[in-house]
Amino acid sequence: MISNILFLTLMCIWSVASDLEAVNGRIKITTLTTAGCIPTRNFITNQLTPTYAVYGEYLDIEYVPWGRTTRHPNGTYDNCQFSPNNCWANRLHRCVLNFLKDNQDAQVKYMGCEFGIPQPAFEESSYICAQNEGLNLVEVDYCVRHPFLDDLDDIAEEASRAPMDPVEGINSLPVIVFNDTIDMRLHTQARDRLQNMVCLALGNSNDTAISISSCQKTETG
Repeated sequence: MISNILFLTLMCIWSVASDLEAVNGRIKITTLTTAGCIPTRNFITNQLTPTYAVYGEYLDIEYVPWGRTTRHPNGTYDNCQFSPNNCWANRLHRCVLNFLKDNQDAQVKYMGCEFGIPQPAFEESSYICAQNEGLNLVEVDYCVRHPFLDDLDDIAEEASRAPMDPVEGINSLPVIVFNDTIDMRLHTQARDRLQNMVCLALGNSNDTAISISSCQKTETG
């Protein structure tokens, strides 16, 4: 009886992530974010950051801070979903992530800071999270105030287009995309079971460099 229960339990856990696969021993997780969004904050705080702490060596993390922002033809921001500071904070996130583009650990730590309470950039217009990563705040501020001097906005807007499409995309922030493939089922599972999904996908990989001994069912929100 105990063995049957254990078997059924493992099958239930396995079904959570049966479609997620590691590619060449790695999993890419792209998260479309927007400042001020509580579900985005919850996902980064309760799912993505803790999962990275355990399996970061096998993960390629990408953030796209854009959300539902729209722009006028002249390039100025039009729709800022939660307030004008939403657009400002998203721009700050894009700038800082670009400064940290060669340091994934620092990027994850930075976004964990920005989406931790009190969400310093969005709520307080603060550069404290950037300062925590040792960045030159004069350079950060210059980047934030001069969006026409780089293509960070264009890149984020284009990267958000397909995932945020109301017909063929997911269109529900945060959008979670694995290995550059939009999949509503995996997105939905990842909202509260990301660590379990990643563990099982890595454990099922044929890559001998991956060492995963066991996975436990995790559900946090």
